[in-house]
Amino acid sequence: MARLLAHGGHPGDGLDRVDMAPIGHILTRMGALDQGKLDAALTQQNTTGRRLGEVLLAQSAVGERELTAAIAEQWNLGVVDLVSDPPDTDLINPADLEAYIAHRVLPWRRLGAMTTYVIVEPQQAGDALAALGGSGPFAFFALATPGDLQNALSQVAGPQMAARAASRTPAQMSVRSLARVRVAAAVALLAVTAGIIWGGPLAVAGGLLCLFVLNAATTVLRLAALLAGRHHRPEPIHHDGAIEFAQKRGPPKISIMVPLYREAGMVPRLLASIERLDYPRELTEVLLLLEEGDEATHRALDAITLPGWIRCVTVPEGSPRTKPRALNYALDFADGEIIGILDAEDQPAPDQLTQIAEYLRAAPTETACVQCQLSYFNARENWITRCFQIEYSIWFEVLLRGFQTLRLPIPLGGTSVYFRRSALRALGAWDAHNVTEDADLGMRLSRAGMNCAVSTSVTLEEANCRPISWIRQRSRWLKGYILTWLSHMRAPIQLWHELGARGFFAFNILFLGAAATYLAMPLFWLAVFCWLTTGQTIWSSSIPGWAIWPAAISLGVGQLVMLGCAALAMVRRGTPLSLIWVPTLPIYWTLGAVAAWKAVIELFLAPFYWDKTAHGLSRQAADQ
Repeated sequence: MARLLAHGGHPGDGLDRVDMAPIGHILTRMGALDQGKLDAALTQQNTTGRRLGEVLLAQSAVGERELTAAIAEQWNLGVVDLVSDPPDTDLINPADLEAYIAHRVLPWRRLGAMTTYVIVEPQQAGDALAALGGSGPFAFFALATPGDLQNALSQVAGPQMAARAASRTPAQMSVRSLARVRVAAAVALLAVTAGIIWGGPLAVAGGLLCLFVLNAATTVLRLAALLAGRHHRPEPIHHDGAIEFAQKRGPPKISIMVPLYREAGMVPRLLASIERLDYPRELTEVLLLLEEGDEATHRALDAITLPGWIRCVTVPEGSPRTKPRALNYALDFADGEIIGILDAEDQPAPDQLTQIAEYLRAAPTETACVQCQLSYFNARENWITRCFQIEYSIWFEVLLRGFQTLRLPIPLGGTSVYFRRSALRALGAWDAHNVTEDADLGMRLSRAGMNCAVSTSVTLEEANCRPISWIRQRSRWLKGYILTWLSHMRAPIQLWHELGARGFFAFNILFLGAAATYLAMPLFWLAVFCWLTTGQTIWSSSIPGWAIWPAAISLGVGQLVMLGCAALAMVRRGTPLSLIWVPTLPIYWTLGAVAAWKAVIELFLAPFYWDKTAHGLSRQAADQ
């Protein structure tokens, strides 16, 4: 390996510290830190065991540039301002991108056979040079702040990193390789639907039989979940916060990634919600993901002085412009052992991170993630939000309990879900082209032999309170469910082996059943209308009763089971007064039919289009 030389001329196989004084003393000597703040940081360091520099940054006792200058003095290195003096782009080798990211290093200048690199961690110099394959007989190193190096890396390798984020999931597990299958499935779905509505007796009977089987299977699955989970409830994690961490070794650092796109108005409330988290600041890292070109959100954050534990990551232009692509991009800049996702309007419980850290520290390694429960702070705003809240209650209070007991694969939610970083990297992170990347990732976790736990910790969100906005959001969800079903079912035998029989059938019922049930709602209401007005169904003259009545009974029982789940969920949530809204759910689900047919159309026209949910529409949002 080439010898490493610091700017002070200290040769060797690695960089050695020249000034052995502690970093706190150097900062105090520089006048960047007073003794009171140093003493407070040292006390906190004894609690969490993190490096003093991390504690000082988290407490905003010093800034990045001051800390970098002190580390440079300790190691006798120079400091490069990458804003005013950026790297020489001719030295950037696209083949070394992984090394640049992993070791936070970039080639900066070359003079003859000598190359100078900028790096964030002097301890990483030897590993960085080895990963880059050496650099002639000599290599010089200088320091840069983490923020400057992050921005410089984005500037010199933005297109490559954007492409990497878009294709991080292997093609055979991504919907981006589904073009022909997607179109064929959509055409088949439209053909079957047209045959049911306008076809002859045989086509109608076949369609009704398929509907009967699928609806019956969905009903059985929901009933099984209801019965299996009747005695199961996730136990709250008892903890004493950071005090308990002092008695253990190595408390985990948690990185929270918050994708923001056109969310300027949400910034103050988002930061207030994050500030309420009680996890130690030096163990918390918040990455605010901003899309390049979103000037309004950039301006909103530029006007605020962020604490040292919260920073922005700008996601370069690229396709598709989706939340999972932004998450994939930012994952390379996250330092935490645990990676959490929050949305712009989220209000997590203050002790949520402590609960998650304690749980994953004690859980077996195959427990790859923890899903927190979701609820709405504006649930009582109008009829739509009340029904939306009932839906969430059904999912978290009834169905998820049962799925856990039955050990079935769980479609994850897109927020307040926390992963082991190692699991994300092993799976190829999120599918950037899937508009329900959360549900897809839950299935890929299950296929890899991992599982997800459900926490009692609750995050409050803003429920869509307007019909058009609700339909757009639900349409994206249903489109993603169809794409996820097509993606995993391209190799059904392999899926059977990986999920097992129960998991295989549960997957098909959950994903195909959700879309098919909504798509069939117009047919259901048409049949009900004809029966109420004429006493007969629209096919009574051509289809015998033995073909009609089983499907009708299946639809009716399915509605009753779902209403029963809703009633039980309201009781478990401690909101029995909401029971008065349960009978209106079939009308509410009719909105889902509009969303489902919009989703089918988009399968043809815009399969990867992310129909963004608008936040801040609620009248109650301003009071939070």
